[in-house]
Amino acid sequence: MDRRNHVTSALAAVLMLIDHIGALFFPEQIVFRLIGRLSFPLFAYGIAQGVAHTSNFQRYLFRILLAAIISQPIYRLAFENDNLNPLFTLALGGVVLWLWRRDGKERFLAGGLLILSYWVKCSYSWYGVATIFLYGFYESARAVSFYWQGILQVVYGYFTGTWLQGLSILSFPLAGVEWKRNIYLPKYFFYVFYPLHLIILIGIREFN
Repeated sequence: MDRRNHVTSALAAVLMLIDHIGALFFPEQIVFRLIGRLSFPLFAYGIAQGVAHTSNFQRYLFRILLAAIISQPIYRLAFENDNLNPLFTLALGGVVLWLWRRDGKERFLAGGLLILSYWVKCSYSWYGVATIFLYGFYESARAVSFYWQGILQVVYGYFTGTWLQGLSILSFPLAGVEWKRNIYLPKYFFYVFYPLHLIILIGIREFN
């Protein structure tokens, strides 16, 4: 992972933490949710970069799915939500993008999975998968990626009534920032951070 992705991953994690603090402790304060809308697209960008640069996609996918499975009961306890947690969405989006990059008949399979994601009970569902797919064009066709993501926000808002999510487009320029300062993150940082931060937040909630 390059310097840009280290900083972007850390930023995404902080934004997610703010979002979850708001969801668990201050649900009436919308500012936490507004800030949190910038988180998922940065993770989507990270997955797109991971698909593009990993030397072993199967191993990369296994790590995401393992973290997703471990996190699922913690996610349900934290949010009392029966949907699959966002790591499953990241995994599915990664598969769709990986298949698309292989060309040939795999692209039909990628399109089929993208359509089927509408019925998968994952956090962010088809919207999340489509976001990851569109970030796959961030480096090669940035304008295409941006404008189609703008369209995606409108479509998602229209069909779900969740117009707040449209603010996530503001994170688009952050994804590709060439950060001047470097920070070091362990290779498995996010795989551990996701379930761990939820456990800590649950502990704080239960003992207060």
